[in-house]
Amino acid sequence: MNKSAPWPGHILTLIAGAIYPLGFSPFNWWPITLLALALLIPLLRQPTAKTTALRGWLFGIGMYGTGVSWVYVSINQFGNAHPVLAGFLTLLFVAFIAALFAIPQALLYRFLSRNFVANTIVTGLAFTASWLLVEWTKTWLLTGFPWLLAGYSLTDTLASGLAPLFGVLSLSLVSLSSAWLVWQLWFTASEKLKANRQVTWSLNLIPLSLAIGLWASGWFTQDTAWTSPKPQPPLQVAAVQANIPQTLKWNPNYVKTTIERYLTLSEQHWEKDLLVWSENAIPVLYPRAQRLLESLTRQTKATGTTLITGIPFIEKTTTNHRFFNGILAISDQETRYYKQKLVPFGEYVPLESWLRGLISFFDLPMSNFAKGKASQSPLQGPNNTTVAPFICYEIVYPDFVAKNAATDVLVTISNDTWFGDSIGPHQHFQMARMRALETQRYLIRATNDGITAIIDSTGKTVKQLPQFDQGVLTGEVKAMAGKTPFMQWQSWPIVFLTLVIMAGLLIFRQITLRSYH
Repeated sequence: MNKSAPWPGHILTLIAGAIYPLGFSPFNWWPITLLALALLIPLLRQPTAKTTALRGWLFGIGMYGTGVSWVYVSINQFGNAHPVLAGFLTLLFVAFIAALFAIPQALLYRFLSRNFVANTIVTGLAFTASWLLVEWTKTWLLTGFPWLLAGYSLTDTLASGLAPLFGVLSLSLVSLSSAWLVWQLWFTASEKLKANRQVTWSLNLIPLSLAIGLWASGWFTQDTAWTSPKPQPPLQVAAVQANIPQTLKWNPNYVKTTIERYLTLSEQHWEKDLLVWSENAIPVLYPRAQRLLESLTRQTKATGTTLITGIPFIEKTTTNHRFFNGILAISDQETRYYKQKLVPFGEYVPLESWLRGLISFFDLPMSNFAKGKASQSPLQGPNNTTVAPFICYEIVYPDFVAKNAATDVLVTISNDTWFGDSIGPHQHFQMARMRALETQRYLIRATNDGITAIIDSTGKTVKQLPQFDQGVLTGEVKAMAGKTPFMQWQSWPIVFLTLVIMAGLLIFRQITLRSYH
């Protein structure tokens, strides 16, 4: 146990957290994320639960302070908050979600006891299990914020073959086991150097076997096709990137200009099987857009095209009315989808009765959406194809996408203009690529100002448009049949493994404690 002054370790923990996001897009320096995790393991081996919890919190502060700094852009530029207030609210948000790292580490200490956590193998297993538990919890707690899961840093590595099997959390396990191995190598060498003994690099075979086994499994399964193309011609698709300024998005005086821009950009692409517009491309409530929708319906019937577009809906009852962020598919029939995973403050305001009216950020346009029902049918595409729709934030939920992806094609529409020229859109795009890889489905991504792209069933980007440009991305996608193991099991195998590790540690702890008496 470290008995020296804790502050150098606190600062190092903060630095380790701050460099952790460098493994993610747009940087993609995945060894940095691995190194940050390897540094964190010994930093958490502290003599008190309070210090361990503080270190976990500081790592989270560094990690989210740099990794989700784009929150400031949304609050300051589009929420019209003063830079000082925007900075304070961003820091408050970061401090809150960073607590997810403090709580399990404190519980881990209480669970293990001082003597028990001194064992390096126990430390590695406990750290791996607690981290995985945190990541899984982030996918659902308080509606979820599954950002910066360690596995995303390995999207383009040999380990990616595990994603269709067990999802992004299995890639997190690869990263954690590799970090444990790096730390174990360092620990073995430093201990022998302290004892003035020759370094032979001997170490326990558990982290070595686990890391090598997981990397090898990912490599061997990289080319495994769990799904297959349907025996039909590929769908010809076009995705429109209109680049509408966010400040004018909901301005009633700009609606006509917005619609004209989408129509102009789409003019040469009505012969495509699928034409995709971005989130709320039609910034008018569905009942008020009937003339436009009737015109679009005539156009799709005449050309055999299916248009998929974002549009807000309203449902009125005898007592009130509810708004929905939705998608409309127009062809010879209309099918629709209401968004289920809403963005806090952007689409609904927690503690609304307290926060509404305090500052402009809590009164953003269309920030009072209701949540769509859990069981909704897929959209109907051309030639009897089915399309799984996901709006913006929904694509970052691994299990949610896996549960709804048993269709021919995936489509996600978004408006990442909220994040400006920050790292946010790149991280968002990387997560969309992971969903295509996990489900082995082609994915069409249409956004307002980027990143608009076509992603194939291996998670690779086929084509994409530059950010902040107007344009139309054209290409083809294949309708896929079958289910990946992850679509059937979702994250439960990894959760089960985590619980097994914790149960094993508890049993070993009891045996160890008895041997002391």
